[in-house]
Amino acid sequence: MDIKKTINSMDEYSIQKQTKGRWFELVLANTLAIVFVMLGFNFPFLSLTLAFIVMAYLQIGVYGFALKTYQAKNPKFEEIFFPFKHFLKVITLKIVVMAGMAIWALALIVPGIIFGLNYAFAGFVLFENPEMEIKQVLSISKKLTYGKRIEILLMTLSLITLICAAASLGVGIHFLLMLAFKVPVWLTIMLILIPAALVGLLICLPLFEFFLAGSYENSKELNEKSPIPSKKSTSSARKPKKVLKS
Repeated sequence: MDIKKTINSMDEYSIQKQTKGRWFELVLANTLAIVFVMLGFNFPFLSLTLAFIVMAYLQIGVYGFALKTYQAKNPKFEEIFFPFKHFLKVITLKIVVMAGMAIWALALIVPGIIFGLNYAFAGFVLFENPEMEIKQVLSISKKLTYGKRIEILLMTLSLITLICAAASLGVGIHFLLMLAFKVPVWLTIMLILIPAALVGLLICLPLFEFFLAGSYENSKELNEKSPIPSKKSTSSARKPKKVLKS
């Protein structure tokens, strides 16, 4: 499996038809989320905590917006604000996933990455099933990412590479300017950050969110047709388990 195949998994119909006219709205939703997170950093003593809470809450809404767009349900922009009554559940889910990634990453980096990939669909599962318990959300996400983890990882790495390429463009401009005059430090930082931020916000974030939404939908359909085999199951003539439904 290569990166080109992974990117092409979001076929022409998915991007041009199901996300037509909604790309800008998703960019706007991501921008709004980033602005709120940045505002959270301005509060003394609570800056990191508040920024984390805002990020976790708005991420579920943004994922839900991308999912409904992919499903051609024509969501309203205000739907990026997930029902506040599920606020604590959203925060708990985010804490559990991030804490698990951190703990596994302390041992070895690879287990931490695998842990994160297992729960890449947790936000979508919770969005569609807000009354579901956190343990069940994590369990379903882990089953739905079965066979999709490499695709998600490759897409993530490819988009990170794209952002780095945009940042390197700023570095190139920096060296060209240095041929004419001394470039101040603040301008160097801006030349690197601005291209990377614009590419990340306008291209990478929406593409990744639509990719995850499409991968999640595809995984649900495949799982309904063919249940994921249990590790304990053998090749003997056992009846398949009941199909998982999110």
